[in-house]
Amino acid sequence: MKHKIFVVLTVLLCAVLFQSAVMADENAAAYLKAYYDIDFKGSSVSTDEFNAALNAMDTEPVEAETLTLSDAVVGAVRLAKMEELALAYAGKAAGILADEEIRVDEKYAPYAAIALELDLVDDDEDFNGPVSALTAAEMLYHAAEISGKGRHFIGRISDDDILSELQSAMSSALIFDDEILSEAGIEILLSEATTGYSMKYAGNDARFLEENTVRYSHDDPLHILQLAALLKAENIDAYVQVEPKVSVYEYLPEWGDPGEPSPKYAVHEMVEGRFFAFALEIDVVFEFDSTADKGKFHELVEAYANKYDDCFDADGNLIKPLLINSFWQPLYYSSSSAGMENEVFKQVTDNVISFEGDSYSLHSISLEENSDAVAEAAARIDSDLKVVPVTVTVNPSFYSYLTGEDHQ
Repeated sequence: MKHKIFVVLTVLLCAVLFQSAVMADENAAAYLKAYYDIDFKGSSVSTDEFNAALNAMDTEPVEAETLTLSDAVVGAVRLAKMEELALAYAGKAAGILADEEIRVDEKYAPYAAIALELDLVDDDEDFNGPVSALTAAEMLYHAAEISGKGRHFIGRISDDDILSELQSAMSSALIFDDEILSEAGIEILLSEATTGYSMKYAGNDARFLEENTVRYSHDDPLHILQLAALLKAENIDAYVQVEPKVSVYEYLPEWGDPGEPSPKYAVHEMVEGRFFAFALEIDVVFEFDSTADKGKFHELVEAYANKYDDCFDADGNLIKPLLINSFWQPLYYSSSSAGMENEVFKQVTDNVISFEGDSYSLHSISLEENSDAVAEAAARIDSDLKVVPVTVTVNPSFYSYLTGEDHQ
């Protein structure tokens, strides 16, 4: 009986591991398709196909009549920006390959050794055989990650140190500025085409697979830490990135003294009698392993991080435990509706305002019917300002905030 139980458990474990591996492989291929239009077909990859992929990723081609894994490894190491290391480390290559019982032509040895050390390729692959579409996609994606051409992330929810890494990333963020773009943004606010905007820096862009991605906005790092810990407790894994943003909105006199400015919050009088707050906020970005997990995120926020009237008693005391500093109308959104097709989600417009070639951009989320007013205001202020309306799917309580129909 014990033997049968062991066999069943082993089979189940293998099935889970296989499913996870397939998921990762599918996402690597999907990533290359989404960002580089690379889509390998067939059971093996030809030299022309592989070189076309390298070209799409700004990497020099490999020379081979018939592509072998050894040839492909050369391209992957170049893509990872590790060719100099491979050649400098060539003296150790023979020993590394001997330990793994791998035989390759001498000219490939430095590349194969470094590829193994960087986990670009598995040691059980046939280096002298053809390259499967799966192997090519995985290898190129991991090389792109190393060179900064893949996802930008601080870790995964399942990492043991993800909370400390997340805390470090958030604590190091400071208010930033692009003077000319800020001036244009303030003019748009003064025109009352929108009530606020957030400035973002392209260098912080997560570059995630949008189909599985949600951006969650908040100004309290501890709240974000608790949210990440909640995902960990629920065994929902995801890539995590921090995208700091400077949110600007009008500060009203009835709110009282704003206090002394800090590196993360300041109020300035932009024109006589009109004050604007500049606050550092965070978009914490999650790329889940599936759209199903992306859908579960909404359920968790609703249960643990969204205030509603029934969270309070008649005297206004909170009677339902929630994450620290939970909002009445939090904002989380995705540029892909996958996993958010339920009728409770709504589509609105992220108006992305920028100057051509600038690394900074302003983001103002509005109802779709108000998007034209933002573009018209920007055109009046500076004809060089470009406004790109991006359709995004938002959670229902934030949609209520935009419409003003309800406080929850």
